[in-house]
Amino acid sequence: MRCRRTRVRRKHTSTSCSRLITVRRRLPIKEGVRFAQDHEAVQVSVPAQCTVHQLRLQLCKVLQETSRLPDPFGLLDPDKYTLLYTKDEDEFEIYDDYQVLKTLDAPWFQDAKGRQTVWIKVLAKQENSEEKVCYQRLLNDLIGYDLDSAAANRLSEPSFARRKFATPRKEELRRREAVKYATEPWTTSAPLPKDQHDQVKRKLPITLHHAGTSFHVKADVNNTPADLLMAIWESMPSGDQAFPKWAEEHVLKVCGREEYLSGNFQLSDFLWVRHCLKNVLEIHLTLVAVASLPDDTVRKEYWPQVDSLTGLSSCHEEISLAGKEIEEIVMISLWDCERNFRVKLLGFDIPEMPEKTPELVQVEATIIYGSKVISSVCSSSKEFAEEVLWNTWLEFDRPLKVIPRGAKLGFTINCSMVTKPSKKSKSPTSESKVPDFKKSKGKVLYFANLQLIDHRSLLSQGPQTLHMWSFPEQEEEAFTYEADKLSTAINPDVDKSMAITFLLDRYSFPVVLPHSRASSDITAPPSAVSPSVDHDVPLPTTATCSSSSPVTSPPTPTVKDRLSRFRQESVRYASNLPQFLRTVDWLDPSAVQDVHWLLGYWRPEDLELPVALELLSVDYTDEKVRRLAVQRLEMMSNEEVLRYLLQLVQTLKVEPYHDSCLARFLIQRALRSKRVGHFFFWYLRSEVAGCPFFRQRMAVILEAYLLGCGEAMLSSFQCQVQVVKALHDVAIKVKMLYPEKSSLSTLASQKLQEILQEHNFPPDFQVPFDPRVRAGTLLVKCKVMPSKKKPLWLEFTCMESEAPAGPPVGIIFKQGDDLRQDMLIIQTLMVMDSIWQENCLDLNLVPYGCISTGYNIGMIEIVRDAVTIAAIQRNQGGTTGAFKNNALYEWLREKCPLLEKQYQAMEKFVNSCAAYCVATYVLGIGDRHNDNIMITNQGKRKSKLELGEIFKMYFVFKCSAASIYSTSQKFGHTFSYLCVFFLFIILYIFPQFSSSQIIHHLNISISVP
Repeated sequence: MRCRRTRVRRKHTSTSCSRLITVRRRLPIKEGVRFAQDHEAVQVSVPAQCTVHQLRLQLCKVLQETSRLPDPFGLLDPDKYTLLYTKDEDEFEIYDDYQVLKTLDAPWFQDAKGRQTVWIKVLAKQENSEEKVCYQRLLNDLIGYDLDSAAANRLSEPSFARRKFATPRKEELRRREAVKYATEPWTTSAPLPKDQHDQVKRKLPITLHHAGTSFHVKADVNNTPADLLMAIWESMPSGDQAFPKWAEEHVLKVCGREEYLSGNFQLSDFLWVRHCLKNVLEIHLTLVAVASLPDDTVRKEYWPQVDSLTGLSSCHEEISLAGKEIEEIVMISLWDCERNFRVKLLGFDIPEMPEKTPELVQVEATIIYGSKVISSVCSSSKEFAEEVLWNTWLEFDRPLKVIPRGAKLGFTINCSMVTKPSKKSKSPTSESKVPDFKKSKGKVLYFANLQLIDHRSLLSQGPQTLHMWSFPEQEEEAFTYEADKLSTAINPDVDKSMAITFLLDRYSFPVVLPHSRASSDITAPPSAVSPSVDHDVPLPTTATCSSSSPVTSPPTPTVKDRLSRFRQESVRYASNLPQFLRTVDWLDPSAVQDVHWLLGYWRPEDLELPVALELLSVDYTDEKVRRLAVQRLEMMSNEEVLRYLLQLVQTLKVEPYHDSCLARFLIQRALRSKRVGHFFFWYLRSEVAGCPFFRQRMAVILEAYLLGCGEAMLSSFQCQVQVVKALHDVAIKVKMLYPEKSSLSTLASQKLQEILQEHNFPPDFQVPFDPRVRAGTLLVKCKVMPSKKKPLWLEFTCMESEAPAGPPVGIIFKQGDDLRQDMLIIQTLMVMDSIWQENCLDLNLVPYGCISTGYNIGMIEIVRDAVTIAAIQRNQGGTTGAFKNNALYEWLREKCPLLEKQYQAMEKFVNSCAAYCVATYVLGIGDRHNDNIMITNQGKRKSKLELGEIFKMYFVFKCSAASIYSTSQKFGHTFSYLCVFFLFIILYIFPQFSSSQIIHHLNISISVP
């Protein structure tokens, strides 16, 4: 294959100008299978542009000549010998043999001759110890996936990501404070609701427990935990220890809950205190010694960190063919490749023919970037058989050099509607979305994608075989998740799946995507986007921002002034940044360079959070765009991260690669906060079990978290997983006794108890949907519920404590439904509630706990003392109860004999009715009848959300530009939050809204113009 015609000089007799690097190596002296303490240094000089593999070759040659190593050829195998360097007391492994030596992020120094030098240590790899094998087995069990077998190839993307995630993990562990990590409080930044302002004037009754004694105190809501510690310290016999030192060694914990009161917060900021205020409960706290807290020690890290530039190539000028001798070429820059991209379709074969076979099929190949099809080309139609051969080239109309990082080569096998060949590629003038599979002209039978630029910045070359995913025939099982059909994972069932084979152009050297051009300078603006000197002259519009003026000189003081004004002006239009980025031609390198310059001067704090979240959607693949969005997310508190965590985990699916800024951000925040870490574990584990398209990615990220979460969290997760596995087995056995369409017998509860006794449960465990609650042993109140899926009603004892015993811990375990959908809807309600709470409005929403714990299994919180309105009406008046206007009033009066309690219950009921009316209207929830509306004894309303009814009325939220302009800026800000949130829900979870037409309609219907 040939790239752009560039003059390549052949070797001549003159002295080469290549810069030399002197590499010193400390080699172990091999004695059998052990290595001695003594080391000897070997000096090797190689050109700076050499790769690590060439360095291994040179070293092998030197050692073979000097006979200093019994097996010098073993150095050529990275699985036998590891290359490391030391930097800031940490060891880094040189992991990729294609990495250019000059790009190593190692501590270089000049020797006496002025040559760049670095010390590199060579170590022979050892067999895994029994301890490491057992530890990895534990991690695999918690993850629900065997990563060692999936990442056997050290250069595969899972292996690469596993090693690269060691760096952010170690960085976070260095910063982590053990006590703060163990005692992180559950707090809120929202102001107190207006209806609780009167209670603020009164003192809070608090019972403090310590060393078997209890005493009561009255505290102000503005007091801090330190004030309560002072009260305990003053009640103790006087000792030698001063209060500050004593306070550092103790912490307050809520009795009967895994919840602490710590930090410099007011009492009114703690969620448990607000709960007690709202429900008029006495607060019980116990004093805990810091030394007795669970052990959060992190086990020894077996992997050294990898070089930070691993997977990145040099700049274009350094690897370009221009002016190089043949012997100097080690790789080819993608930007030198002028010819159009093409693929040779060889054919496909399928081991087992499907029941329904089409007469004719054709293969469609597409280049996909984000959610857009850059170019597509179809093969001719052929008869469907177990093996179909084409052996023909399909050429696209886009040159290789414009393929961006993150682009995919997609293949679909379709039922052919015509027999004429269509080999000519098509590239729409306006890039289209990835076609919706169900709406395409020919029915899609199979599909698969290949990453064109891999995780090491290398262009895919040579023969390729992809095991494809079959498209389900039944509509209700149809694969329609928008993110999943962009996955580059192959079907793991290689023995039965359709396999398509094709050939990509091969080159004599690796073809790499440069990370930049040497001429690029972020401090010098292109003229097209530079602000004008005259402040009266308006700034250029976004339409002019794709010009490609060269970047030449550093900024002068005048230019710096322009940059300052440009930044100030740009912030005014920050909300329009997503719309502007959608118009950028990401296949035009000059336009991309201009956009990167713009983003380089955009401060993350100037972005609104909804804008940052939108920039993480599938429409924005560019790495620098997504990095800017993540930098804005880093400013969020743990409370905010937890609010959007479920959506952010789903967003990992649209990242081009396993290792991404978003993945690193989430890993670090989970390692920083046990609150975030707990839900991060279950959100990822659920995806590992239920989403084969991103199973490896989620497993790799989850492992990176588990390696740093600490022993206490690992033990807690082990107990929770043990409970989930046991209950899953119980649910399957119950369904075998009572299938979905059958009715329950009178002995169903007894049978359930017998099955439960056959399984081992831990003595206690933290509840997955609320880690603040610790459940104990099972009670005899367990039963099978008479609904279609036969969920299990389970009750556990609550955690023993000094406080009066609370109600049992109630859990509904459900098998057969995907609870990820329920989680997202409940999360949406919580976001709405947080918006109201931030405006001092408590509308008494009751978003019950719900979490998916695996594939179609999960847990739902039992809401105590709740009954449907239909049941109340039947009890009050039989079949005519629905027509009685006072049915609810009579029921509330019966439950609340005191007149004051009646008024409070009615007020709560009215407020919660208003909240659910707004929420269900915005969500477009249909089927809002009285059997789907519940009410508690306190008057709080709770809606049973039927997921089949979500967005059934999605035309209700149409807004015109005039109506938006007439509303306040504050409303528009809230509106944009909800719009972005809904788009996340539709994109990742709800299959009925995954087609491009529906998503486009919702964009228009509920987004601000």
